[in-house]
Amino acid sequence: MNDTPQSDKQRQSARVVMRVPVEVRGKAADGSPFEESTYTGVVGVLGAMVRTSQTLPTGTEVEVTNRFSQQTAKFRVAWAKEHRDGGFWEIGIESLAPLYDFWGVRFPPKPDRR
Repeated sequence: MNDTPQSDKQRQSARVVMRVPVEVRGKAADGSPFEESTYTGVVGVLGAMVRTSQTLPTGTEVEVTNRFSQQTAKFRVAWAKEHRDGGFWEIGIESLAPLYDFWGVRFPPKPDRR
């Protein structure tokens, strides 16, 4: 599987550049437990991009808690990319269920493609 961001044609919902403090829990690349307080860079009804201090394996299930609302949801790591300037990773996560209220943003409805 490719570890680069999804192409625009595969993205099917609106995204918002938004820094939301989150707690991310899952398994690190070496299999050890991973837990980190971090933040999002982009959020959407179907997922988000979070910044972490280490990579997470593609396909790994993670649990994310929005520290503003204290809501928790499950995600799957879709891609990971090392950021050149800050020594951190950008991790694309897909929600396992739609996130209509999770980020505190009202997303526009998906356009009808008839």
